[in-house]
Amino acid sequence: MTLTLEILGSNATAPTAHGPASGYLLHTEGGLVLVDAGPGVMAELVSRHDLADLRAIVVTHLHADHSLDLMALAYRWTFPVALDRIPLYAPAADLARLRAFDEVFGITSLPGMAMPIHEAFDVRGLHLDGREEPGLEALGLSLRSYRAHHPVPAACLRFTTTGADRRVVAFSGDTGRCPGLEEAAHEADLLVCEATYLEADDAALDGHGHLTGLMAGTAAKQAGVRHLVVSHVATDDMRPHVGGQAAQTFDGVVSVAARGKRFHL
Repeated sequence: MTLTLEILGSNATAPTAHGPASGYLLHTEGGLVLVDAGPGVMAELVSRHDLADLRAIVVTHLHADHSLDLMALAYRWTFPVALDRIPLYAPAADLARLRAFDEVFGITSLPGMAMPIHEAFDVRGLHLDGREEPGLEALGLSLRSYRAHHPVPAACLRFTTTGADRRVVAFSGDTGRCPGLEEAAHEADLLVCEATYLEADDAALDGHGHLTGLMAGTAAKQAGVRHLVVSHVATDDMRPHVGGQAAQTFDGVVSVAARGKRFHL
């Protein structure tokens, strides 16, 4: 099975001149899987793809820079013509926040839009304990989620293709150092790993839960990753430097995520 990763957005917090906040597409033979839906991601998605080609959405956590465009997606999914519902995965312990999001932006006078996210999508909770999350079998994918180190329930993700020619793509989401990252990334063919900072204090890293480029490289080395893609950068002026920083501690292939880049596995 062929598998391709496409970068839609790779910024922490909000869009910049380099594109949207966090958003990635997995291209499978059965359709597209969207991982994270930060601000600007939907516009980038529909500039190159048909929205109806989406087969699932997986959100690592419900901070706005990873989930704000869920409402934009839900509005377009249900209006003016409703598309077929697809699975939407988010950490199970935080699903009440999705319902609150719907309650703020629902439009009760339009059919199918009173609770846009829940009417557009089949909302499912990620368990964060490494068990297989059902629902992606038709796409030839297995999904497992692991608990990240972050202030809200957050997932490190591991997608594995089914069949003899196995490929593994992992996503750190937002996280500091933790066992969940190593489990998700173990011997992955490709790891998309946050590298929010070049330098930061312990409160931002092990307190709040983020990584530097050096720490992303170390995590990739410890997990036996083949190709590291650093992402979720805080500022545009980091981009020329963060890949080199990660390469100081990781001797595999290092790339820097950028809008429109594709990686074929």
